[in-house]
Amino acid sequence: MGILDIIPNKSSSAIELDVSAQEALKKMPVDVFDGLYLGETKAEALILCIDIRNFSNFLCNSDESAVFTLIKEFSSNFLSCVNQLGYNCSYYKLLGDGAIVIWDEATGDHLQEALTVFDTFRDFLNEDLFVSSPGLGLAGALVLEKIFKYEISAEAAGLKYRDYVGYGINLACRLQTLAEKDQLIINQKLAVEKKVPCKPNRTRKLLHKLEIQKGLQPEDRSAVYLYSS
Repeated sequence: MGILDIIPNKSSSAIELDVSAQEALKKMPVDVFDGLYLGETKAEALILCIDIRNFSNFLCNSDESAVFTLIKEFSSNFLSCVNQLGYNCSYYKLLGDGAIVIWDEATGDHLQEALTVFDTFRDFLNEDLFVSSPGLGLAGALVLEKIFKYEISAEAAGLKYRDYVGYGINLACRLQTLAEKDQLIINQKLAVEKKVPCKPNRTRKLLHKLEIQKGLQPEDRSAVYLYSS
């Protein structure tokens, strides 16, 4: 059983996309839409970065079929979770045993979606997919920061590739590596401006890990903020 029920597609000789399907396609990295993202700055975006904690150990100690099964179930169920609980996101991309999801604007509704996606998927993994591998767990980071959205052309294929760069992407990816199993780290800006329930962690061990992280601004080295669901 997956995290959410999925309605099967009906076979048809012709493919017609309804409005909701077209909107979903616009959130994926590759599409056929031209000139929509020529260069945009998102001053206050929400970036959610997740990863399977302890996956490397699982990879080394499991056979190929177990690895393929787990990563396929992880990926397909996460996409179902995002498409139904984080519908207003602007972009998502799978990253092997992790993923990144972006909301261009940090509205209250979008923030609630991001937290709900993490909470729901974490609970599903612990109660279902990771039951036979209790060492595995979901870890993540959610940050409020500036990012840049751009589009480039894959001329030979006639497609457009859309992606994001910026400090917010780097920060989310780096903070995610500091999260332990079942933890969601948020940055100071998100904690202060949006009043997300959290508690700061300023242990010597974590402060040292922050110190050796590359490319972090001073305010993001003062503490690790752990989301309290």
